[in-house]
Amino acid sequence: MPREDKETEEERRAKDAYDLIRMRLTRLEKNIDKLAPIPARRDAPKPKQPPEFILNVRGSTAAADSAEFHRIRNARRREQLRQEYMEKEGVEEDLKREWEERQQEIREEEEAKTAKKRAKRLKRKIKMKELKKKKKSTNNEEASDEDEDESDTSEDEQQESTKESTELTETPEDASEKFKNEQKEI
Repeated sequence: MPREDKETEEERRAKDAYDLIRMRLTRLEKNIDKLAPIPARRDAPKPKQPPEFILNVRGSTAAADSAEFHRIRNARRREQLRQEYMEKEGVEEDLKREWEERQQEIREEEEAKTAKKRAKRLKRKIKMKELKKKKKSTNNEEASDEDEDESDTSEDEQQESTKESTELTETPEDASEKFKNEQKEI
């Protein structure tokens, strides 16, 4: 009587685990387009539901038979296993929750550090731009006619100094928004 499944027949002919794996690999190599079966990860076995307690138990003085003793002992053992499982599960959940909280704290600390450093970089960048503008303006002023009034230059300097003072009092968020706006303009 011929067997229906060739694969299981071939696997039965395997002499050891090495031959079995070799057969499976050659079968997979022949059918590259076919998906390989990947077994799902098994979870830890869950205990049975809580036992039904036996209420009509004769006491030891009433000459209880050994069958009832074993039933009660097994019921108690199953209940203890179930409670141990629940405690173990609770401990694992607590550890997982603590780990997630710690990861969240670490992420927040890193974000705060990077935001602070970003604000510093932006502040430094803005300062450098202003210094370049000042150098350009001073070079342009020297090259231009010296007929300009000193009052005009003093007004420009006052405006720049007020601009600098407002930029120094900016918060890191304001600086980052300003930087984003400058990037959009470019």
